[in-house]
Amino acid sequence: MPDSNPSGPTPEIARADPAERRRTFWLLLLVAICGAALIAAFEHEIAAIRAQVDGGVAEVATDRFLWLASSSFALLAIVGTITAFVIGRASLAVIREQRYPHAAARLLRDHQVLRGPAAVRRGRLGLALAAGFALVGCGGAVYGWRLLTVFA
Repeated sequence: MPDSNPSGPTPEIARADPAERRRTFWLLLLVAICGAALIAAFEHEIAAIRAQVDGGVAEVATDRFLWLASSSFALLAIVGTITAFVIGRASLAVIREQRYPHAAARLLRDHQVLRGPAAVRRGRLGLALAAGFALVGCGGAVYGWRLLTVFA
């Protein structure tokens, strides 16, 4: 009788965690609500700055704008750093275990497990991605703060 699976052994599958799907949904909802509130607050602040400029109080408007821009750049640095930390930590676990996804990963969907050099390569790509997030977040914030010195 011929082999029922001519393509070889069945690949190892890391199963998804249904609880992680629920947690991710609520986390994304919370982030979306906070993001919308932050955008509304920035829009309100920009409108107040415009009103001050139109009212002839340019010095106060400039101070408010500098505060708003500085806090926006700080938020960019914080988000970039946190994202880099999360991705980097998972990537280091992948490299250490030589297994992707690593054993402690909470998955949203099923993944075929990669082992050996392919997993290490995936981990290194994750480290490069983490470095990119940190560089863009912190570098963009520093560049923005340097540009603000022109207005100060």
